[in-house]
Amino acid sequence: MLEYLLCDSLIQKPIMPHEPVDEMGFPALVSVSSLMSIAHLFGTSKKRCGIYFFVFKSGFFYIGQAVDVVRRFSQHRRIHDDIVGFSFIPMAKSRLDHEEKTMIFRAESLGLKITNVVHVANIVGDTDFDLVVSVAKQDAWLCAPTRGGNSGSINQKITLPEIQKIRFTKNFSRFEKHPLSDRALALFKSYLWSCVPAPRHTEYSFWSVSCMPSGSGTWPRLLCVSAAVMELFVVGWEKNNPNVLWSFINVAEDVLFEYWSSLDELLKAFPFIEIVRTGYRDAGQHQISLQTYGGAPMEQLLTDPGISKAAAVLALRVMRKRATIYGKYHCVELANRALLG
Repeated sequence: MLEYLLCDSLIQKPIMPHEPVDEMGFPALVSVSSLMSIAHLFGTSKKRCGIYFFVFKSGFFYIGQAVDVVRRFSQHRRIHDDIVGFSFIPMAKSRLDHEEKTMIFRAESLGLKITNVVHVANIVGDTDFDLVVSVAKQDAWLCAPTRGGNSGSINQKITLPEIQKIRFTKNFSRFEKHPLSDRALALFKSYLWSCVPAPRHTEYSFWSVSCMPSGSGTWPRLLCVSAAVMELFVVGWEKNNPNVLWSFINVAEDVLFEYWSSLDELLKAFPFIEIVRTGYRDAGQHQISLQTYGGAPMEQLLTDPGISKAAAVLALRVMRKRATIYGKYHCVELANRALLG
């Protein structure tokens, strides 16, 4: 339980019949629907650094951190006129990142409809992605992501400035000459058609692929598929042996449990994988990475219904949050080679 000390003015009669703040460890909500500031709740002596909890008129919620919550509330109010409830837990600045993440995870586990983007598994409300692939088509695709549930013609190439192609021509040439290029390309193609919704329609804006990216150190990469602000699927080679492939795929752990009772059962089915817990801000609390080394068969993972579904769900969750920031690294030639065959 988080420790907190609040002034008496914050301890008011609940404004909702069943306050979610009780289960979250927050004190009772304060009604702020008509207020432009909450300065009166803190004065000049009360601690303003901590985690805050908003309730919106719609019944949605938001959890955030602030060094000065009075100032932060005013910033929110200028954008949102439908904040009706407020609660707050003071804490040291050094604890903010960890506790905010913990609170968001707990809120999702309790089934609260929170409007946060960072740290959540599922984003609430309409998104830019929904304008490209409707929610109905997303749902239909998730029912059978490996059976062509992708909209759009694969022949409809995207057109980018010529400089985009020129920037990565040398990288793509190096890729083609690599002894593992054919296998890497086949894995990339399998990932796109099994785990990425409407890959041609969502290319560049919502997912991108980098080719022979630099800065990989002792684990050089052949390709990296990214969305939002994270990696989804990576294929590389061992630095001292260019004929030995390694790879990893990020998946939604909660979906895996629809197919296997535990991660131990998953490891029995695929003893060649290593399971790594990841901490991408855009992937939420149900994220793990399945990694293979020494030429172990990533192909087997991508053709398994449970693995491909878990990867597809995670990719969709991340793509619905925001556009990818890695579009400037997108290798059009590599994408076309995978999508056009």
